[in-house]
Amino acid sequence: MDHHEISETVKAKILQAALADLAFDGFTDAVVEKAGQSGGIEPSEVALAFPRGGIDLAIYFVRDGVAEMEAKLATLDIESVKIRERIKTAVQTRLEVDTENKEIARRAFNMLALPGNAKDASICLAHTVDVMWRATGDKSTDFNFYTKRATLAAVYSATRLFWLNDDSTDAQDSWAFLDRRIENVMQIEKGKARFREFQDKLGNPLETLAKFRYR
Repeated sequence: MDHHEISETVKAKILQAALADLAFDGFTDAVVEKAGQSGGIEPSEVALAFPRGGIDLAIYFVRDGVAEMEAKLATLDIESVKIRERIKTAVQTRLEVDTENKEIARRAFNMLALPGNAKDASICLAHTVDVMWRATGDKSTDFNFYTKRATLAAVYSATRLFWLNDDSTDAQDSWAFLDRRIENVMQIEKGKARFREFQDKLGNPLETLAKFRYR
């Protein structure tokens, strides 16, 4: 086992030991320290695993959830369904991973929402949507790579915020909200496609107007 594997094992142990306190106390340095002690982990190893304490534990909690989502999606024949169903499944699966630890997920969300953690929050979001796209079969490397991830980031962020405050049975309101967000995106994409078709038929409007300039 190399140093990286040891570090990952330590992180997993600390997170597991911290779960009992995170819902009540949040992602604090004290919770990280206590989890290390209760897990029988040397302070030097705790410091190596989470050098910035609470914020690093919050990031690890998020990435651990993304990894679990990816594993669940890998068991599905997801490429056999339409793209909107793939995205819905990915977002829903990611949120369902946190169902049993919803209060902890809320604490992590609030931690990352602090102004000083904006960069970390952006990195977490970028990682999440990138894994979602790759796990659902996306292989784009051109400009679509960025537009797809930016669009999904907006859909996922809005749905996660709604889900965190949703107390409906089996989160049905959240899934309806997700459907509406995806439908909005699909309508925008259809609008873009229709505009491109219209533009192809009409020609470049600037070139057309330029012709009138010299009449």
